[in-house]
Amino acid sequence: MRNIYLGIDLGTTNTKVISVDSSGAHIATASKPTNWQVMPNGRIETSAEGLFDTIIICIDEVVEKIRNKIANLTISGIGITGMAESGVILDKNEKIVSEPIAWFDSRGEAEMHALGDAFRIEYQSKTGLVFKPESSLSSLLSLKTEGFDFNRDDIVWLNVLEYVAFRLTGMKATEPSLASRTALYDQSTLSLWNSAQKLLGIRNSFLPPEKYAGDAWGIISNPLLNSIIQGAVVTVAGHDHGVGAAGSGATGDDQLFNSAGTADVLFRSVSKTLTDEQRFALTELGVSAGRHSLQGATSLIGGSRGGLVLRRALDLLGARRGDELEEIDNNWKPERAFHDVIDMSQTKSISNDIQITLTGDAGPNELWAAALDYMASENRKMLKGIDTVVGTHKTALSAGGWIKLRSVREIKSSVIHDLSFSNISEAGAFGAAYIASWTHSGSGDSLIGHINQRVKILNSEIGD
Repeated sequence: MRNIYLGIDLGTTNTKVISVDSSGAHIATASKPTNWQVMPNGRIETSAEGLFDTIIICIDEVVEKIRNKIANLTISGIGITGMAESGVILDKNEKIVSEPIAWFDSRGEAEMHALGDAFRIEYQSKTGLVFKPESSLSSLLSLKTEGFDFNRDDIVWLNVLEYVAFRLTGMKATEPSLASRTALYDQSTLSLWNSAQKLLGIRNSFLPPEKYAGDAWGIISNPLLNSIIQGAVVTVAGHDHGVGAAGSGATGDDQLFNSAGTADVLFRSVSKTLTDEQRFALTELGVSAGRHSLQGATSLIGGSRGGLVLRRALDLLGARRGDELEEIDNNWKPERAFHDVIDMSQTKSISNDIQITLTGDAGPNELWAAALDYMASENRKMLKGIDTVVGTHKTALSAGGWIKLRSVREIKSSVIHDLSFSNISEAGAFGAAYIASWTHSGSGDSLIGHINQRVKILNSEIGD
């Protein structure tokens, strides 16, 4: 009988389930769109049961693919990662009384800004989050404005990943890296933030007891689910940025991970708890500071629109893929002059608008050079700020679709020191699967060592 482990990545755009064997080798993958409901007045919500159903469909599809390759198998563990800010409120009957609101839904913005600058400073210092309507708190404040009664002793909050684990096992628990994104959590005490508690009127029981990535939520014993996953142990691996870093191989202390996708994210691990002053300084730079999914570490997360700018530049050039893309990439040289003919700038930090100014005759190569320079300058600016607060990283690793291009690899290497590259895609799902296999093994080996061994095998598999 061959042990198989599933990694679920409940993402904003797509929901993915991958399967690996006990060595970490990839077996099969399934993916479906994550469905959001666009409602009047710009509201964006989803159904928690709909998300769960999508995951079950992906699991069934992966199981079918595995069975076509392996005769005797058992699904021994399931790990769950994904988005952090969206969640549900359950009552004492375990009925959903508030469905997930999208993290990119801006409701609650007016309520947050009405709280004043003193609250903003405390918010950033205690929660480690940038003051904007992306946290769970902003959505909860809007619910309070609409009349939701938070002063009840029978309600609990579960992030959508924690809700999936609850539906699989019946266990209600809080994973710290996800709680870090709610703005309900005081990073200095690692407990409910007093100001948020008073503001909403919630009880201490609103957040269930903690379980860490790698802790068992329980085993699946739901007769309505596929029989092959009955008895599988379930763990919530945590926030997708941290799990994706681990699944790419970035598990070291003071290591920087760059996820080079549409959002060009810098993820830095720090092996200590930061001070309120450090958290405030980082959030003023647009960098959040919360708990890592790997126990005992702090995660710093900052992003830019660098990948989006690259995509838009290629769209303007009609070179998103194929020979046209290869030509643009091959023609780029670090010394190419472009500043005297084209400039890119972002006039509004909260928007996706990029202003392109032509001051001379610019062609495709100049446009691509300007887009790369924009991405590099955003990386450089954020790194300088992070280094000022917590010191320079020891090593760095980059993964994501953009690093397939030579020009991107070279310009990033010129900005980020000691940078290496990983070819692992869907690293979040792989990281979740590897954490699940550690949970099931009960071997006593370190979680980080367990992940690193399997990432090495996966990288070798991709290289072949």
